[in-house]
Amino acid sequence: MNDNKVSFTPIQDIGFRNLIERISSMFEKHGQGLIFGIGDDAAVLDKETDKLVFKSQSYQEGVHFDLVYTPLQHLGYKVASLAVSDVVAMNARPKFITINLGLTNKISVEMTELFYKGVKAACDEFSLQLTGGDFVPAGSAISVSVSCIGTSEQPVYRSGAKEGDAICVTGDLGAATCGLMILLREKKHWESLGGETMKPDFEEFSYVVEKQLVPKARLDLINSFSQNLVTPHAMIDITKGLNHNLLDLCNASGVGARIYEAAIPVLPETRAAADELEEDIDKFILFGGEDAQLLFTLPEKEVERFAKAFKDFVVIGKVVNKDEGVKMQTAEGSIMTLHY
Repeated sequence: MNDNKVSFTPIQDIGFRNLIERISSMFEKHGQGLIFGIGDDAAVLDKETDKLVFKSQSYQEGVHFDLVYTPLQHLGYKVASLAVSDVVAMNARPKFITINLGLTNKISVEMTELFYKGVKAACDEFSLQLTGGDFVPAGSAISVSVSCIGTSEQPVYRSGAKEGDAICVTGDLGAATCGLMILLREKKHWESLGGETMKPDFEEFSYVVEKQLVPKARLDLINSFSQNLVTPHAMIDITKGLNHNLLDLCNASGVGARIYEAAIPVLPETRAAADELEEDIDKFILFGGEDAQLLFTLPEKEVERFAKAFKDFVVIGKVVNKDEGVKMQTAEGSIMTLHY
C-alpha cells in the first residue's frame, strides 16, 4: 500500500551496537530528573518528592498492529502516547519512557530510525525523556515493549467514584475503532488486487484514520486539573471501549452508573465513516478501543467551575448506588444494562 522508495540497510550490516548508538544520538542523555539516560547499563533517575506512577505494556505485530497500513513513525508515536495515556489516567505527569524492540530481518536500520522519530515526536509533545531500552532479534513478527514512569502529587484511582458524582469524558469517542475498520477494509481491497502497489484515498476518512494511527494522550486535562485545583474522584483511560472501561471503574469503586447515549460525544466525521462501513456507531463507541480519551468522575458542584476552564469534556451521566447497576438510556428512551 506504500510505494515510497527508501534505503534498506540490514541491521546485521551495522550490528545492534551501532544501531543503539544511532538511535541514542536522537535523544538527550540528561534532563530534569534524569541524571543519566541512554548509554549505560541502566538509567539513573533523580530522587522525586512526588509519588511515582509506573506503566508497562507490550505489543505484537499481527495482534496489536499491522505494518501493511501502520507507518513505523506513527507506530513509534502511538505506543509512546498510549503509555502516557495510562499514566495521565492516574493524574500523573509522564517523565520517562523506555522501549524494547524485538526486530525481524525485514526491519532495516532506516525503518528502525523511522520508528524512533515517532517516539521522539511523542517525547517532545509530552515532555518525556527516553531513558533506554533494548534490541533483540525476533522471529517472524516484531514486538514492542514500553514502560513509562510519571509523577503525581495526588494520584487518582479508578476506585474513588462516589454516589452523586458526574460521569465525564474528554474529546469524542468511537473514532479510533472506526479508523481501524476503514484501514482493514482497504487492506482487504489491496489483498484482492494481489498486493499491487496502490495509494488508498483516505481524505474522506482522514479524521478517524488519524485517531487510529496517532491517538493523542490527554495530558492537557491533567494540566488543567492542576492549574484549577480540581481533583477528580476517579479516572480511567478509554482504551477498551466505553462499556468495558466504565464497568471497570464502577466495579473498582463499588458503585453503579446511569449514562445517556444522547450525551456521548461523537463527531459527524465518525458517524459518516460508520455509515460508509454500514456499521452501528454504538458498537464502536461501547466496544471499540484506543480512543485514548479519559473517563472521570467529579462532584457535581465542581463541574460548572471546571467547565469554564477546560472546554473539551462533557457530562454523560451520573454515579448511582451499586444496587442500580450500570445502565445506559438509549436515544430512543429505553434502558440497556451494560455487561462485560
